[in-house]
Amino acid sequence: MSFLLVALVLTGTLVITIPTFKRVKIVRNNMSCLSIIIPARNEERNLTFLLQSLQLRNADFEVIVVDDNSTDNTERVAKAFGVKVVHPGALPAGWLGKSWACWNGAREAKGSVLLFLDADITVEKDGIEKVFFYYQQQGGVLSIHPYHLVKRPYEMFSALFHYVTFASIGAFHPFKNWKSPSLGFGQCLLCSAASYFQSGGHEGIKKEVVENMALVEKMNKQGEFITCMSGQGALSMRMYPNGMKSLIRGWSKSFASGAGKTEAIYLFLVSLWLTSMINYVLFLPTLWNQHAGLAISSYVCYVSLLFNSLRKIGSFTFFSLCLFPIHVLFFLGLFVWSFIQTAVRKQVKWKERSISIEEEKKKKVIK
Repeated sequence: MSFLLVALVLTGTLVITIPTFKRVKIVRNNMSCLSIIIPARNEERNLTFLLQSLQLRNADFEVIVVDDNSTDNTERVAKAFGVKVVHPGALPAGWLGKSWACWNGAREAKGSVLLFLDADITVEKDGIEKVFFYYQQQGGVLSIHPYHLVKRPYEMFSALFHYVTFASIGAFHPFKNWKSPSLGFGQCLLCSAASYFQSGGHEGIKKEVVENMALVEKMNKQGEFITCMSGQGALSMRMYPNGMKSLIRGWSKSFASGAGKTEAIYLFLVSLWLTSMINYVLFLPTLWNQHAGLAISSYVCYVSLLFNSLRKIGSFTFFSLCLFPIHVLFFLGLFVWSFIQTAVRKQVKWKERSISIEEEKKKKVIK
């Protein structure tokens, strides 16, 4: 029965305080020092929504779309909005696509502040103003996880992956002020151009599958303070809208690799939490037969704690989290699949590109 208590305590502490932009005031400062860099590969649809949401008509910031050898109308869409388009050229050996695109975009940027935005993000009204103002107050590196807009039932299966990601970063527990997190999110990153290039930027982590964690880790080591937030109130996104297959590919691409980047203490706590949750789910029928009251009360506690955290990460409903045992089993199955791809097959696939994990690791050792 100890696993029940462990799982409850960890669920209530690992991800409990998530800052958002809901109450950040709107200050319309001069943003001419800001360069927004958007890596894009076959993103004509998403790019349209993102560029519309940026409200470019009166914008004083620079926007750069890096067309990463797209085969659709990504370039045409970008040019229609009048933003700068950069062609990074063919992917060189030793680079992964997103890092290559971000690096070339940063080298073309004129601003002293760089904002890397994934193409599937949508900026909410006054969202850029809120993000920029908050960054000016905080400094360092601002890493934002866009608020996940869930529109189809299968998209609810991302809930536990988000929870584990937030827990692994170590920025949302009650003792977070003791230590700056060493990892961050990949969808949105804001930093000074000076600190970016001083860290080596994306060139320094060009071989990393989870480039987001690797870049923040490097900037943290050079002394930059890392702030992690949920994008609720400023930035939102729709993850894997093309069906269950895209969701499985997306999460399995980086999840087992990401575990290798997690600090030992958080890896231990998250592993302990997952083990306890899996035990609870498997033990639940027995608990129901022997102690129905305890089974019901503990179940309600789990759902309430998960909902309290996940409602700030995405539009996950209370009802969907009532099915959390299914989420736990799905997470377990996909994590095993991700581990097989990265540790056994040594290859993952994303956006029509195969990424050889083994090859990249060998190159890293030789270097």
